[in-house]
Amino acid sequence: MTAFWLLAAALIAAATAYLLWPLLRRQAAPDPGTPERTLLVDLYHDQLRELDTDLRGGTLTAARHAEARDELGRRLLDDAAVAATGTGRAGTSPLLAALLLAVLPSAAILLYLHLGNPVALWRADDLPESTDSQHQLSGAQVEGMVNQLAQRLRESPGDAQGWAMLARSYSVMERHTDAAAAYARAIELAPDVAALRSDYADVLASLNGGSLEGPPMAQVRQALALDPDDPKALALAASAAAERGDKQAAIGYWEHLYRLLPADSQTAARIAANLAAARGTAAAAQTPKITGMVTLGEKAGRTPQPGDILFVYALPTDGSRMPLAVLRRQARDLPLSFTLDDAMAMRPDHRLSGQQQVMLEARISASGSALPKAGDLVGRTGPVAVGTEGIRIAIDGAIAP
Repeated sequence: MTAFWLLAAALIAAATAYLLWPLLRRQAAPDPGTPERTLLVDLYHDQLRELDTDLRGGTLTAARHAEARDELGRRLLDDAAVAATGTGRAGTSPLLAALLLAVLPSAAILLYLHLGNPVALWRADDLPESTDSQHQLSGAQVEGMVNQLAQRLRESPGDAQGWAMLARSYSVMERHTDAAAAYARAIELAPDVAALRSDYADVLASLNGGSLEGPPMAQVRQALALDPDDPKALALAASAAAERGDKQAAIGYWEHLYRLLPADSQTAARIAANLAAARGTAAAAQTPKITGMVTLGEKAGRTPQPGDILFVYALPTDGSRMPLAVLRRQARDLPLSFTLDDAMAMRPDHRLSGQQQVMLEARISASGSALPKAGDLVGRTGPVAVGTEGIRIAIDGAIAP
């Protein structure tokens, strides 16, 4: 493991040096930069702080956090290139070199963790919190930077990403009217981006006294038409349905959103609570479920490694592999108490409540894949009647090659 990271660090350093050399040798004298470049860098740090806050709060998964950081880095480089073209001076090379030096190594590592190792979906609670000193800016500084960004967009109004950044900045500052105008402009330039429409709907609701009816809900519907899995649009649609008393629609949206979230995240816990409330206390108590304990048996053959993922499934007794309910946890949590119910279904028409008996399976995956692979540790039991409590599943074997 140590050798791998040393080699990776060496390769990243070599690639960065290869890119930096032609930039640095163009002009020996450093350019102190312009206010616009300073704005770009400061806004980059401010957006990073917002992403970190969302991650710690459980509203953003680690995978989406990594994707957003990568996109933010690319956007920063694009904006830096635009700024360099506008000034017409070779002195921007040191600034661009500094940006590359800051962004490339972290982007490379994040990209590897996201694409090269699916196990990297860490819980937000496991990530270190960033310190205030890393990204702290005064209110006056932030407002000044946002005003400079607004001025740049007035001069170059065709930048959809710039308008989106301005809209999010206004939202953070609670300037909802300005945020709505900026989102409208961004959507005009990029009409097929679902996340822009769901963010726009949220701002419109704030201007509408918190109600999602009318224009906010129209944006939510368009967002879901573009991306049925957009988390914010699903959450807003569920809230709107609950607001108008349509519990079944709210349950449908919340169930859809729940299936997209890591089962052990804080957001998933809140959605589960919303589902229980929408179904009613009595209905929640009568919801078919299976409870029990997963343990690692002596015949497992190996000890789970850090980062291994544990899946617990309820499967039909007819031998089909589409789970009726699925729970995802870290293998380090073994022995694990579990509960499987309809909220963990992958499809609303394929749930525990539609079965009398099921097969139970617990599997430890080194790759984090939801599909079984040779070498995965596994334990099975069943048939088990739906509603049974206290079932024990011992992981005592491995899937043969």
